[in-house]
Amino acid sequence: MPSCVLPPGTPPRRLLIIACTATKRPDVPLLPAYHRYLGTSFRILHRWIDDHPGAAALLDVFILSAEFGLIPAIQPIPDYDRRMTIERASALRGQVCAALQQRCALRCYAEVFISASAVYRLALTDALPHFDTTPVLTAPAGAGIGRQLAALKQWLSSTSG
Repeated sequence: MPSCVLPPGTPPRRLLIIACTATKRPDVPLLPAYHRYLGTSFRILHRWIDDHPGAAALLDVFILSAEFGLIPAIQPIPDYDRRMTIERASALRGQVCAALQQRCALRCYAEVFISASAVYRLALTDALPHFDTTPVLTAPAGAGIGRQLAALKQWLSSTSG
């Protein structure tokens, strides 16, 4: 993706790519993805958005879904039951790369944070080299879920500035 330049005075935006979770809200046929997922990472995100509406306005959230690939957090989705596997992540690589390229053609990002396990990150393999001038941050490689959640919380807090 070509590097982009923000017009002077434009506040920098950040991009969060967050993996879907197995825990979902099953009671509504269609629901924005952001509200469908109920895992701990989404509870952290919901709480942060509620507590920091100004900073949240400069955050774009995309969800890496085992079922739907890379989707905007506001995209309505049905309940589903699909796990991310190495095979599924490999099959999604093209869609994920295309979706990210399309998004980045519309917006400049000062920073990208990926909150996803190693298996989910496989789906991003083709897309990450395109961020040649944008810092891409993740939880430490091989980190357990606790460290991943702490890294997400810390990154969100750093955007509250």
